[in-house]
Amino acid sequence: MLDPNIVFYGFTPVPRDPDILFEGHPTASGDHPKQDEFNVSDFPLPDSPVVQEKELNEQTFNHSHRVYIYGVALVTTHFPEWNYDLETYYLACLLHDIGTAERYLATTKLSFEFKGAIVARDLILKVGGVEDQADSVCDAIVRHQDIFVKGYVSN
Repeated sequence: MLDPNIVFYGFTPVPRDPDILFEGHPTASGDHPKQDEFNVSDFPLPDSPVVQEKELNEQTFNHSHRVYIYGVALVTTHFPEWNYDLETYYLACLLHDIGTAERYLATTKLSFEFKGAIVARDLILKVGGVEDQADSVCDAIVRHQDIFVKGYVSN
């Protein structure tokens, strides 16, 4: 039996290549692809204790929220059948650039993605998040700059 946390925390593999992901998809073809309308207010921000622990400057914090809103809008309008935990996705978005915070950037020779992934995982566990959630966020942060890579990534 499939572990329900695999789906809930976003470990279901989806193609990384948009051409494969959208191949034959009704929202990706023709001059006027089908897309449901939405309002930004349709995507409230999850309320998580980790939000209180943010260490991002205002510009990065705002960028992280835009990433969340764009991502949820894309999934809602193109892949409504996907099941995933909005809070886990929000944490991945909120913390994906935490490694760029001066506090961490100056303490390591690791790339900001790797340092940030470690920091995010530790932070989520520290405030009571479950290990599968922390691992999912960590994995997303490590991979978030891997563009033009063939294969699959967690949804």
